[in-house]
Amino acid sequence: MGQKQSKLNEAAIQSQVEARLRALQIRQAPSEKEYVMADEKAPPPYGSMSRDVSINAAEQWTKEALSEPKNALAMAAFTNNDAKTILKSRSALIADQQVYNITIPLEGSPVTNQRQSGRCWLFASTNVFRVPLMKKYDLKEFQLSQAYLFYWDKLEKANYLYVTRL
Repeated sequence: MGQKQSKLNEAAIQSQVEARLRALQIRQAPSEKEYVMADEKAPPPYGSMSRDVSINAAEQWTKEALSEPKNALAMAAFTNNDAKTILKSRSALIADQQVYNITIPLEGSPVTNQRQSGRCWLFASTNVFRVPLMKKYDLKEFQLSQAYLFYWDKLEKANYLYVTRL
């Protein structure tokens, strides 16, 4: 464990390259090590319609792509962020902001919240039913009991299950 870094031998490097090429469904040409041949079963563009590509040419294309700052910036952005957030147009988001100047009065107070009880159907229906009742009887605050209705709902479901099992 000295200060020198350990170096991989040539065979280990070759096996790593072959493993990465297999992962990409590409195999190394048996005759020449500087070319990569596409696997016949691989989907296009690596399938039977493609031609051999030199590894040197692929490395050159990569260097050319990364030599431009905008390409390097794009690669860094896509590496570290979600594509949806990167591709959103900021000017379009700013233009789409909607500002409302009409306030709708709150009807029926207090508004009940089911949180995570799984009874959204019950809370929604009682919130809708109580507004006409509040208007009819001129009430400032009114609330229907969801617990009462939920109890009877469970009781009726149990009764139905009991009757159908007989």
